[in-house]
Amino acid sequence: MAAHKRIRITIETEQVLIIRRHRTLRAWCPDCGEVVEVVDLVQAEALRGMAKPRVRNDDEATKWHRLEGEDGTSLICLESVLRAM
Repeated sequence: MAAHKRIRITIETEQVLIIRRHRTLRAWCPDCGEVVEVVDLVQAEALRGMAKPRVRNDDEATKWHRLEGEDGTSLICLESVLRAM
């Protein structure tokens, strides 16, 4: 009998996201324990490809680390957004 050979091919892909900004905002994230880049809520939602912010009932967005800016605005830790993707 002839032996049959089986060939298995595995292709691994990786997504690369490049974010370019003229002025980056950095802040201390207590959840990460380090200084990270931060974005506002609209930018975080745009990174996820959504048209409207709908953070309150979304499991993925609840993993985001929220910070408060110096002027009281809500900021989101960019590292947590990218990890949740």
